[in-house]
Amino acid sequence: MQIEKLTEGEEMVMKAVWDCKKEPVLSEVVERVNCVYGKNWKPQTVSTFLAKLVRKNYLKMQRDGKIYTYKILVKERMYSKEQLKRLYIFLYKNDKEAVIQDLETL
Repeated sequence: MQIEKLTEGEEMVMKAVWDCKKEPVLSEVVERVNCVYGKNWKPQTVSTFLAKLVRKNYLKMQRDGKIYTYKILVKERMYSKEQLKRLYIFLYKNDKEAVIQDLETL
């Protein structure tokens, strides 16, 4: 499955969603992004990123009465593996030894 690349802001909001214990509502995502990542984003800003994540099929917005929750469609592990694969191909040109050497120096 090919997943679409995220911008830095989208990635931050998605990480906030992944870190929630249950399907979050907007206010929970805003609080997490602002507290954990030191942002001062308004709900409208976070809502815009959430809408983009829905369009990119990372999330599904579900309505429960007047409340909207966000269901994860792309698991964090899947995203991490895809990002690692992109770096491996782009930066390391499929050279496992170079990756291992760099990991050992961290």
